[in-house]
Amino acid sequence: MSRPKLHSDEEVLRKAKAVLLQEGPAAFTLSDVAKAVGMSRAALIQRFQDKATIHRRIMEELTKEVREFFASSSGERHVQSLWTFLRDMITGMDAEVGEESYLLLFWGDIVDPHLCRLALERNELVRKAIAARMPPTPHDPERASGLIQSVIQGSYMRWMVCKQGRLSEFMVSEVHHLLTVLYPDETLAH
Repeated sequence: MSRPKLHSDEEVLRKAKAVLLQEGPAAFTLSDVAKAVGMSRAALIQRFQDKATIHRRIMEELTKEVREFFASSSGERHVQSLWTFLRDMITGMDAEVGEESYLLLFWGDIVDPHLCRLALERNELVRKAIAARMPPTPHDPERASGLIQSVIQGSYMRWMVCKQGRLSEFMVSEVHHLLTVLYPDETLAH
């Protein structure tokens, strides 16, 4: 007869995510996760096998959350709705650990094929959510949403080099600038 779990998988993964974001994919350890959860390293290994499995499960849960969020959200198709959505999405990154920590996850997304597929799915979900909020004219929402997605992702890279203010503020400013170029006759409320 197996012993009952004192910590649900969801709780373990939530606490492991905080450790992953704080330490980064290369530096986080099973011992760090076990300590954060309050369970033994051996019990963690028995349940999840290894650090790579935990990392994958965290990213699977994150992708599931993104999928569910966009499935349940809707927006009007006008520039102000698009701007509000983009601003809220960018500033809504996990404030507990600092949004800069998400930069550390990119490497794992690039080198692990499973994580790469999840990253591609999340990117496509975001792009579709952007397109769904764009006015149908004067720009083709399918093409322009890709441009906006590129500015969001590119602002991560630019911020890493210039480190001007907080990452989220920098990203919001970059997206705001792009929207003023795409929709010069619109006034975007901050």
